[in-house]
Amino acid sequence: MLKWIVLLSMFACSWAFAETAPPEPISVIRAQIMQHWFPAPQVDLNYAVSFDLDRDGRIVGQPVVAATSYDQGRTAESLKYAVLGAQPFFLLRPEDYESWKHVTTTFTRADKNSTNIYAFTKRDIMGVATGMPEAAAKAAMAGKGCSISSPKPTILECTIKGNQLVARMTENMSPNLVTAVSYIFQSGAPAQELVGIISAQFHTRPFNRIWHLSDFSAMELDQYSSEPRSANSPVSSWVLTINEPRFLDQDQDALLEKQRAAVPPPKF
Repeated sequence: MLKWIVLLSMFACSWAFAETAPPEPISVIRAQIMQHWFPAPQVDLNYAVSFDLDRDGRIVGQPVVAATSYDQGRTAESLKYAVLGAQPFFLLRPEDYESWKHVTTTFTRADKNSTNIYAFTKRDIMGVATGMPEAAAKAAMAGKGCSISSPKPTILECTIKGNQLVARMTENMSPNLVTAVSYIFQSGAPAQELVGIISAQFHTRPFNRIWHLSDFSAMELDQYSSEPRSANSPVSSWVLTINEPRFLDQDQDALLEKQRAAVPPPKF
């Protein structure tokens, strides 16, 4: 039990879900399914979906997925796999179980474009998120009670209870933004258990230890040390990293603009 408490406290959520009204269960469920559904562009069908959930948000039996018109390419199967792959469903209040234990909904390909499928996904580690200005990242780190250092102009570091939080910044933008966040921590939990803990806290399921947090950012879990566990110390070091590469592209554009501005206009 203590191990779970420690692990759950490592990735404290900065979004105040507890202080706001809980999201509508069907909206949460639909968004999570659509994170795993990739309909073909040429398919324009409506699908009816129904399934039952247990109190842990897992599907009971098999979901029923059917196209409402002739499905020549058996595309309903891909949606069925998405429904199964999305479970367990998160952010469902146990006290409201009667309202979400049976799910009936519909999907169209257009839903993927009209729905913010990452609306309920956590996107920060210890309060630091990609896209944050440098000042906001420093404030978030300071709010965790750690001393901030900057070994390089593009790096912010702080240590929290023996674990290291690192933010990588752009260099040429104004203001500079966080382009990656890493959290190096130790755990005695096996990899699959860690994946479950992280998924529950970020409210999304991974693809091979890679979680998509938005259309532009992804998070990955890796072993920080390749040394095998020993019988005397069954603890491994891990690193959880969120990357948003588009800010590096914007930083490169800002550098080119600076270089162009530094060249005096020609005189003839």
